[in-house]
Amino acid sequence: MIPSTKLLTLLTVSLALFMDVLDSNIINTSIPAMSRSLDVNPIDLKIALISYLLCLAIFIPISGWTADKYGTKRIFICAFGLFTISSFFCGYAHSLLYLVIARSIQGIGGAFMISLGRLIIARAFKRHELVEAMNTVIIVVSVAVMLGPFIGGFITDHFSWPWIFWVNIPIGIIGMLLATYCIKDTAGGKTRPFDLPGFILFGGSLALLCFSLSEMSESNANLNLILILITIALIMMLAYVTHAKRTPHPVIQIKLLGIRTFQISVIGNLCSRLGFGGMPFMLPLLQQVVLGYSAQLSGLLLAPMAFGIIFSKLFAINILRITGYRRYLLANTILVAAILWLFQIITIHTSMYTIACLTFILGIVFSAQFTGMNSLAFSDIADDQLSASTSITSTVQVLGQTLGVAVAAMLLRYYSSLASQSSVLSNTVFHQAFLTMGTLTLLSSFIFLRLKAGDGKQMLNATPS
Repeated sequence: MIPSTKLLTLLTVSLALFMDVLDSNIINTSIPAMSRSLDVNPIDLKIALISYLLCLAIFIPISGWTADKYGTKRIFICAFGLFTISSFFCGYAHSLLYLVIARSIQGIGGAFMISLGRLIIARAFKRHELVEAMNTVIIVVSVAVMLGPFIGGFITDHFSWPWIFWVNIPIGIIGMLLATYCIKDTAGGKTRPFDLPGFILFGGSLALLCFSLSEMSESNANLNLILILITIALIMMLAYVTHAKRTPHPVIQIKLLGIRTFQISVIGNLCSRLGFGGMPFMLPLLQQVVLGYSAQLSGLLLAPMAFGIIFSKLFAINILRITGYRRYLLANTILVAAILWLFQIITIHTSMYTIACLTFILGIVFSAQFTGMNSLAFSDIADDQLSASTSITSTVQVLGQTLGVAVAAMLLRYYSSLASQSSVLSNTVFHQAFLTMGTLTLLSSFIFLRLKAGDGKQMLNATPS
């Protein structure tokens, strides 16, 4: 593949992930306005976030099989189209149920865009180029993280919230045109049988688990029903594990978890996101509901997080090469927990500059965490295992983010129920939630104690030819 085509491929995949991340972040600053329009509690709108992320987690595992059977290029373009069309209908939602359905369909398109985009890059670039290529994509996506909240706030304040979805339409059209021109199709060859029982067991387990955790944050939650659903979800997951060991082509190849570094990366990714994955959901609520900021100002105050992500990319890899994965991930996970605890200093008297500085630092440590965890996953993976490993890591990252939002909403609901004025989102409620989220993040650092000093050395010492 000639360098110019590689560059266009990188641009196209970056655009797909840009659109996905923009859509995920643009909705956060519009939650209060959407809740008023749809006449629901702001916390209840978490289902609009979770339904999207949940569909990502469910459908990412089958994206590889679908691409092998029908062609990577064809499915990637169709995913762009599905995402774009569903964005149109999201803007016309007149009820929470309608919005959730449209967001779920949008999530299906996003699942194929995310997974196939990463797979396209993994196949287009050599191993020693992969970390740098992925970092380039992350920097581009960081622009979406930066623009999303501000654009969402600006649109909400000056137009109306449906336009936060309709901005996807021109981006989607451009993406489809670029993909048609530069993506190389990889259709052909033998296609493994589709693991329908595995897909039902695995996808059903994820759906029930995330839905159950989401329902736990409801004020009128039926705890007995929730416990039953969680039990069913765990049984289905155990059944899938048994099934995957017996079938030659499972939808998720759990045998890869036998690779120690890959296992640590996956478990660490999931557990640490339980602690900090809900921050993009929490911060706009804090700023608008408690501090009284406008949606536009709230979005502007989230922009420093993206600057922090970009800034981190300038030195994170060099620090990782000096310290090694073990010391790097242990130290940075503790730093993430400490920054989450620092958010407890925010009150109605806190300067906006202080909030912006905290958000900037949060972006730095988030990005550093992802650099370490995500690259560790590929350190001992063979080339013929890239597709299967990419499906697992993509699923876990989305699942972790989904559960992170659910945990954050659950904490807000729990602590608000203990307050003197029940169900009121006060400053104290957010402080208690930040304390708990930081503690959960800190506990995840114990996972990285299993790393050895030389783990991932081949990734860090690789040099371009």
